[in-house]
Amino acid sequence: MKILYEFRDKFLTGDVLTRLLLINCAMFVLVLLAHVLFTLITMSSNVTVAGIFQFPASPFRLALRPWTLITSMFTSYGLWHFLFNMLVLYWMGGIFQQYYTNSHLRGLYILGALAGMAFYMATYQTISVAADRDWADAMPMTSCAVLAFSTAVAFKAPNHQEQIPLIGNVKVKYIVIAIALVDAALLPHINPATDAAHAGAVLAGWLFCRMLSKGHDLTKPVTAFFVWLYGLKRRQ
Repeated sequence: MKILYEFRDKFLTGDVLTRLLLINCAMFVLVLLAHVLFTLITMSSNVTVAGIFQFPASPFRLALRPWTLITSMFTSYGLWHFLFNMLVLYWMGGIFQQYYTNSHLRGLYILGALAGMAFYMATYQTISVAADRDWADAMPMTSCAVLAFSTAVAFKAPNHQEQIPLIGNVKVKYIVIAIALVDAALLPHINPATDAAHAGAVLAGWLFCRMLSKGHDLTKPVTAFFVWLYGLKRRQ
């Protein structure tokens, strides 16, 4: 129980980046425990429950699993994809905070995931149906959320340099391109629908950077929602 209290205290006292990391870790553990539980119940090693938490490509399935709008924002494909996403979230999130605020990070994380969902569902329902292909019918959105604010950093400070072991200083614009390529390689189902999800995240990051330079903050509605949520909790 002590570890749960430490987790809670870290979450309550941490910044947005810390909270995003902790939520992703908690979701990974939850999916893992659910998988183990269902395997023990069914006595089968072929059971998978990850899809229950991932965003479905079908509007009908989304209506049956509305919680995936939230859970998919914090899920990844397996252990290596999870570790990669957490590394990028910690690394690029820290760089993002040098140029933007915590509210921007939280807002763009959510908007990037939502953009990925919209592009994924739209592409799957048009191209995959027409092509009659057996593509992945559910997708986690953590990588889309991470790619969105990584893209914003690349457009905001393309010449910002980071020290890479054994390589040296590398400009962040090239790092983000490498991140997108590695993330795509870690996906088990590469198809136009999953590619479109990442394209939607990139578009969200670019639009955020572009509009903010003109004085329009795309994350303001998300920030307003959390301000209202915090005020509601305080009144209880």
